[in-house]
Amino acid sequence: MQKNIVMLGHGAGIKFIVESLLEHPDLGFKVVAVITHPYKDHQPDLEILKSRAAMYGEYGYNIFNIKSEYNIDIFESNDVNSDETISLIKSYSPEYVISISCRNIIKSSFLNAFNRKVLNIHTTPLPKYRGGASDSWMILNGEWGNELFGCMHFIDEGIDSGDIIAKSYYKVPNRCYPIQLYKVRLDTFKSLIIRGLENLSDSSFAPERQNIEEMTVFPRLKTIVNGRLDFEGYNGDELEKFIYAFGYPHEGAFCFFGTKQVHILEAEFIRHQNFHPKCYGLIFGKDINSQYKIAVKGGYILIKKIEIGLVEVEQKNIFRLGKFLS
Repeated sequence: MQKNIVMLGHGAGIKFIVESLLEHPDLGFKVVAVITHPYKDHQPDLEILKSRAAMYGEYGYNIFNIKSEYNIDIFESNDVNSDETISLIKSYSPEYVISISCRNIIKSSFLNAFNRKVLNIHTTPLPKYRGGASDSWMILNGEWGNELFGCMHFIDEGIDSGDIIAKSYYKVPNRCYPIQLYKVRLDTFKSLIIRGLENLSDSSFAPERQNIEEMTVFPRLKTIVNGRLDFEGYNGDELEKFIYAFGYPHEGAFCFFGTKQVHILEAEFIRHQNFHPKCYGLIFGKDINSQYKIAVKGGYILIKKIEIGLVEVEQKNIFRLGKFLS
């Protein structure tokens, strides 16, 4: 007998789950509907997918293609907790409701409507990295090279605080951008959905409680608000991670050269002589490839790629030696 699943959210993770369940018909589960936020609210993400299409590849997915590609119903909702949306989901008699990047916080009324069989897939080592923008925060916090895990967990009244049903481990690539870490984490979805549903089908299975003392919560980041480089406040190592954290697929960490807003997409921190703090942000030199050097605490930042308005530009057409970035 087929057991129905209704998904909440958006992104390639839903596609990967659909494909994984199709590859394991013995489990008897099928995704029958997706509830996502209104199309107009998808526009910023779709613009990024379009501009970075080659970079995303199969990991950049327009959820509105789910109907034509997999014959799965898709609906738009401003609030999944509304009576109208709850009634719609109930019409599919789901065994489970599973969230992936749902824009709404699930309320107790929703949980009770589905006997608390509401799950979430969160590809961070909960209870660490609760909240949003976890790819960027992992890079900012120096997780390059570390082994972490993603998990499936029950949704409760908190945020990413429910008991853990399944885990899947991955290694954070060295010197990676959010897009590269996103792909590594997304690859865990196929194993998480299978492992999680198998565990839930085992009458002897006991979910793992999260250790509240290990909890960390991070907010969502917006480049225009949080992405400005601070050459005076951060050391070189911190600046390098900052540049990567706001890099691809995002617009890139930014600074100003005069009145021009410049996004730095690729750079490397070179440990060097210590500069006087008055020099921090100074364009003091360049290498044989005309890549400019910016004085920072502990050495210099070698700038390798810049963009203005998502278009790559040559540094020599923008920067001038002896001038400051701010």
